Amino acid sequence: MRKLEKRIFGRGAQGPVKIELTHAALDDLRSIRAYTLERWGPDQEQLYLDQIWNKFDNILSDPSTFRFRPDLFPGCQIAAEGKHVILFRMSKSSIQVVRVLHGAMDYKRHLPPETRRSRR
Repeated sequence: MRKLEKRIFGRGAQGPVKIELTHAALDDLRSIRAYTLERWGPDQEQLYLDQIWNKFDNILSDPSTFRFRPDLFPGCQIAAEGKHVILFRMSKSSIQVVRVLHGAMDYKRHLPPETRRSRR
């Protein structure tokens, strides 16, 4: 089982880049893990979390391919994986994953207040 970690490292076009998971994003992943394990069992839980981790790798490889959603917060981009969406933003040296939400949720309602500020 993959450990939920706060940072994931990769290589972007401009050199080394890291993904930073906010506390809210880590809580989202823990919740997804628990729900999937309880509802569908350990095999599906592992498969689904691996798919989300693979999406993190895709984001690291080429974040510019994902749709921008500035209506949610400054610099927001969105990547869909399964029934969930990853809300993230880039800076010069990192990609911050703000939330990992179910696609049916009201995204704005679940954003922490600090995301409304620009990040450089």
